[in-house]
Amino acid sequence: MRLIDISDSRGQIRLDFAGCNMRCPYCVHIHRPMKEWPMEDIVEFAKSSTTENIYLGGAEPTLQNDLLELIRQLNAIGKKVILKSNGLKPDVLKKAFSYVEGFVLEIKAPHDDIPAIMELTGLSEERSKEYVELMHQSLEIARKKWLRIWIRVIPEYVNVDTMPHILPELKGASEVMLYQFMSNPEFDLPFKGHEEPVPPWSEIRALGEMVLPEVPLVRLVGSRGKTVLK
Repeated sequence: MRLIDISDSRGQIRLDFAGCNMRCPYCVHIHRPMKEWPMEDIVEFAKSSTTENIYLGGAEPTLQNDLLELIRQLNAIGKKVILKSNGLKPDVLKKAFSYVEGFVLEIKAPHDDIPAIMELTGLSEERSKEYVELMHQSLEIARKKWLRIWIRVIPEYVNVDTMPHILPELKGASEVMLYQFMSNPEFDLPFKGHEEPVPPWSEIRALGEMVLPEVPLVRLVGSRGKTVLK
């Protein structure tokens, strides 16, 4: 399996997979070197840890041919798996459904703004429209389990004016995480001229207040640390 990194800390094993079917211009993961890990070694690594929780993320886990078998094996040894995805492969989410604790899906911009989706994903217009349809399917599947929707707040795309167009997609989620763009250099490359954390924390907070009526819990993450609204 193609991995960027594997780690065991802060109460979870984290597997960051290489490869993606998007080309988001701010993404750090698609530029990081990968290494091959046999699935058997990953399972043994998990077995040797007392940590129950496993997070499958990185670039895009659903592109791994043997991902479903890995999830089944991790489930069989008593691990609780959270699967992150960009939503382009709802068929994989559906097949993984019985073996995972929940999902993490990212909403990048209002789904009725195809030009914004194109800019943020590097996809063609036709493929961006297809992405929106596939994402709706993925959200429908994921809402039936624990679901975190996370939103990277790039102010040109996610702001107090566009958030009302995003809110309908958030209904039924377990929680939403709003992440202040450029607040963690491990997550972002400079984009749209932004090289420091944006927008101001006050706007992150205002967006969180807008989201809170739709979900039980909102996590704010950024240069000021972490805040929970509920």
